[in-house]
Amino acid sequence: MANSEQGSSTGVVAPPTRMLERVLIIDDETNIRSTLGDFMMLSGYEADTAADGPRGMDLLGSKSYDLVLLDLHMPGMDGIAVTEWIRETHPEIPVIVMTGHATVESSIRALRLGAYDYIQKPFTLDEIERTILNCLEKQRLQKRNTELTQLNERLREIERIKDDLLATVSHEFRTPLTAIHGFLSLLETGDTSNLTAHQRQCLDAIWDNVNRLDAMIANLLVLVESQDRSYPPILEITSLGQFFEEYQQLRKQCRLRTDYSLELDAASAAQSVLLDRRRFPLVLNNLLDNAFKFCREPDVAQAVVRVKKEKDHVWIEVSDAGIGIPDTLADRVFERFTQVDMTSTREFQGAGLGLAVVNNIVASHNGTVKIVPPVLGGTSIRITLPIPPRMGSR
Repeated sequence: MANSEQGSSTGVVAPPTRMLERVLIIDDETNIRSTLGDFMMLSGYEADTAADGPRGMDLLGSKSYDLVLLDLHMPGMDGIAVTEWIRETHPEIPVIVMTGHATVESSIRALRLGAYDYIQKPFTLDEIERTILNCLEKQRLQKRNTELTQLNERLREIERIKDDLLATVSHEFRTPLTAIHGFLSLLETGDTSNLTAHQRQCLDAIWDNVNRLDAMIANLLVLVESQDRSYPPILEITSLGQFFEEYQQLRKQCRLRTDYSLELDAASAAQSVLLDRRRFPLVLNNLLDNAFKFCREPDVAQAVVRVKKEKDHVWIEVSDAGIGIPDTLADRVFERFTQVDMTSTREFQGAGLGLAVVNNIVASHNGTVKIVPPVLGGTSIRITLPIPPRMGSR
């Protein structure tokens, strides 16, 4: 019996949008083959039938099937032999064996060979339908799990390739950028008084772009190193006052903007915490660079860094009067390659790495970072760092 039709005599009709599943019925009894074939088609399946094992095997070799209904007790090649052959050649196809009361032992043997289930004859059409539905549903779930496993593996491979690319690009860019930075510094150690205003402007533009590339590469390296865990944080006991004094000098040396306000009281300045003095400046660099970049009026950008000691922690908060962060993006902005505006026509430059790096470095200090209600009307981001036990004010 070949191919299917949809009917309503049993009240079971396949949804019109799903692909019809194909069932192969192998049984030497004509009445059972005919009844099951008609029932399968009326239930919304495609159905083929075979009168013995060899014919069923021929059909399995020429067509694809989602399920096999197999009689165990057949002359010549019995159902056990057919089950073994299906397990070897088509292990993805589930088998439901049909057997008389006298062959229950054979049914159990078939189950051990990998058959999904067995039904004893005589059976009702309701029984066969329930068994088939359960079997195919399990098959669908297994197929979906396999697809998801394969997809996850492909995604992990893409992630590995991306990380390798980022590492290579970061290191390859760092070498020529270091040379450019060095030549610029040498240039400015000489007499630059004869430079025209336009030449001075060009030199400043070169510095700005070198610093922008240097910051981007530093961020990339942090993310790559954190991904492969090749750089554990080196934490040192450092007073906040000493850190911010060194940090302000660092921004001046790197020709980064220093027109921000620092609110640091004496108690907070005297407090010591554990800081990675190489990495932690990147946290403030990224937050301040964002504050200046996303301001409403670049010439009058306003940024404030506030530091406060609490009972068992300190917090550092960077606030600006910029465009702010929508509530819908409050969680996502700490992900890699995410900006408030990620369209190709966006107004603000950047790779969307800054806050991801901030989050990564702060986490390596056992701290937290979050967006808090804005102080200046734009964005306020607060970093909280623990005060280690017995590390009082220094």
